[in-house]
Amino acid sequence: MEFKVQIKQAGRRENKIVTAKLLVKQTPRTVGELVTCAVKSSYAQYYEKADLIEAFENGDVSQAIVYSQDEIEQKAAEGKIDFGFLKNDKRISEKKAVETALQAFEDGLVAVFVDGTRYENTADVLELTGNETITFVKLAMLTGRLW
Repeated sequence: MEFKVQIKQAGRRENKIVTAKLLVKQTPRTVGELVTCAVKSSYAQYYEKADLIEAFENGDVSQAIVYSQDEIEQKAAEGKIDFGFLKNDKRISEKKAVETALQAFEDGLVAVFVDGTRYENTADVLELTGNETITFVKLAMLTGRLW
């Protein structure tokens, strides 16, 4: 299933939000499943790119990342044109990535909105059709104390 996800442009100081696509294998029924699906999708995309770079570095140019003009323009609109070079070559497990994201959500460090409605519990039930706009917001503490 495909969802529209709002993201802040990478590397931009202005408050410009763009819409990207989130592809998930199954329709999430709860907020916890939505966070899990989003992390798994992002994880797969990230490490797929890492595997392509590794193959390219080992001489397999058949899998080289080459962007069309349209793809370059789309990435420029999103605020970042990358060619797959990863700054950190340490891999974490998908399970650990999901656990970290769920913990951040439960701790209030990440907010999830579906069509402008905020959801605060991982057990909150969702009825998604694919036409919704999903927004993930990373919240920042403005003082040195949590509460």
